[in-house]
Amino acid sequence: MRRLVPAVGLVLVLGSLALLVLLVVADEGQLAPSGQARGSKEDGPLPVVEEAARRLLERGAAAPATASYTGTQFMSAWSSEGTTSQVLEVSHTPADGTTWRGGGKAVRTAAHSADLSILGDGAVALMSRHYSLALGGSARVAGRSVDVVEASRPGAAPARALAARFWLDRVTGLVLRREVYDRDGDRVRASAFVDVIVDADPDAGGKADRATERAGRAWSSTLDGAALQRMRSAGWDCPGRLPGPLPLVDARRGGTGRQIVHLSYADGIASISVFQQRGSLDREHLRGYRRDTVDGRDVWVRAEIPRRVVWSAGGTVYTVVADAPERTVDRAVDALHEGAGNGAGSPMDRLGRGLDRVGSWFNPFE
Repeated sequence: MRRLVPAVGLVLVLGSLALLVLLVVADEGQLAPSGQARGSKEDGPLPVVEEAARRLLERGAAAPATASYTGTQFMSAWSSEGTTSQVLEVSHTPADGTTWRGGGKAVRTAAHSADLSILGDGAVALMSRHYSLALGGSARVAGRSVDVVEASRPGAAPARALAARFWLDRVTGLVLRREVYDRDGDRVRASAFVDVIVDADPDAGGKADRATERAGRAWSSTLDGAALQRMRSAGWDCPGRLPGPLPLVDARRGGTGRQIVHLSYADGIASISVFQQRGSLDREHLRGYRRDTVDGRDVWVRAEIPRRVVWSAGGTVYTVVADAPERTVDRAVDALHEGAGNGAGSPMDRLGRGLDRVGSWFNPFE
């Protein structure tokens, strides 16, 4: 994807999902089917997974359901447009979820425990299918002892193998620091607590489950394989994989009249959500987005974490929200463009409450 403008400021990494508005002119008529985009499968050597490393990550993924914490977190992102950083005040309880405060904004995401509808093994199992996992020693973060786990790309040259590092609190399992690297070995995303206070609650798991049940009903309509096939036959673009490779792990319908489709693609480290809604893009309300082009088509980009790309094609508005390296996002947008035609539709709708559940699929350790 060719970039035409400098990056805008960094917005809250996960909490900003709750503010995302899909600017659509709704179309109540029957639209022509859009083509199905596909990502290429990239076979290679099988990952080597150390059991001790896997256990630490599984504990880390479960920790937010049993531990409360408050602290100051530093977040950074690197891309072709430059570096963006922000310091956030973070608070989390298993029952209420996570709140980020920074830059004059406060954003909250609900507690998470929703099962994935397509691949239900969990983020760590997904990561183990794509990356080698190994212990990386010990360290200290925010004054606390941590164990380090490294995720590497199988078969890659040593300088390009490292995909991510996780620093996990030895007492609670919480991930206190995380770094992600692209295939050139460059760091592209990082977050770390500068200070943190942690409190474990033995009854927190049950509280979190009850809170998630209340918060999650807006997107409770999951789609399994058979439902996805029916959606494809009805003209919805639901590829089973995006380049990366990023397999489809979750599919849901939500919004007014369940007219929004949300597809989640992930490999355990990189994650991309694709939202589709019938209609055409209301360009007059794209504040904060910059015009760009991909394959000769116009798209609108917010270069922040999570990265957002919006466009209209085939009578459908696409919104891509990604916690992934820039190159991965560009390839996903290219793939989705391949099967899309052009269309138009006719009052502005928004994604609704379901976005407060998306955060946990971008980072299972938050």
